[in-house]
Amino acid sequence: MGWSRARAWFVTLLGIWLLLGGCAAQDLSLKQKSTGDPNPEATGNTVDTGWQQAGNALEFRNVRLAVGDQSGELAILRLDPTAYRIRVAYDVASPGRISEWASAVKPVAVINGGYFDAAKRATALVIFDGIVRGASYEGFGGMVVVNSEGDFELRSLRQQPYDPAEPLQQAMQSAPMLIQPGGALSDIEADEDRSRRTVIARDTAGRILLITCNWPAFTLKELATLLKESDLELDAALNLDGGRSTGIYLETPAIQLKLDSFDSVPLVLVVDEKS
Repeated sequence: MGWSRARAWFVTLLGIWLLLGGCAAQDLSLKQKSTGDPNPEATGNTVDTGWQQAGNALEFRNVRLAVGDQSGELAILRLDPTAYRIRVAYDVASPGRISEWASAVKPVAVINGGYFDAAKRATALVIFDGIVRGASYEGFGGMVVVNSEGDFELRSLRQQPYDPAEPLQQAMQSAPMLIQPGGALSDIEADEDRSRRTVIARDTAGRILLITCNWPAFTLKELATLLKESDLELDAALNLDGGRSTGIYLETPAIQLKLDSFDSVPLVLVVDEKS
């Protein structure tokens, strides 16, 4: 091709590379090991693998959602909290990328947690194995909870403020709530900030959903609306840290999913099988 066309192609490819933060920096792979039909339904911008069995009471789905001319694929892990436990892992001194956390803790799955500052300290309350660190958000945000009975909860701090007297095994706060417990869409101010996204949610059947979007496709308001209007039947959804922190790891005999964070993170949510 001529130089002008070649230069145009080079500039376009360079722009895409910069937007992604460098393709070489991102380890993203999905390997299907199930014996069922792994072929997704694909028509135009519609891609939906459907729910695929990843393990006992554990399912995976990849689905493309769109708003206007923006679209992005969501990787979704759905699990039964009676078969799996959620725990918080927090390490300010030795933060790691999601792949490094996975190598260290050997989970069924791991996902990045809430926000942190330049010193890698969480910006809100964290409780891991009963150890309390940080201060609670007041009047906004949400909290992932494993209560004293070992049960998972997803709370709105507006509906249910943190009580320091309550004995909790695990807790982690983030913001904003995208869907308030009970299913009401949160009132989120519209903006133009499109970013990679990480979400933890609960559906009306009580199952936990871990959701990531690897492409900077949606604003928080757009994502909240898409999740609410989807067929996921969400009862509550909490936004976690996104952007360069977004990452998820899943490894079972049926499916391996590795979406690494660009940056090291001090705070993650770990999924283990209950013994």
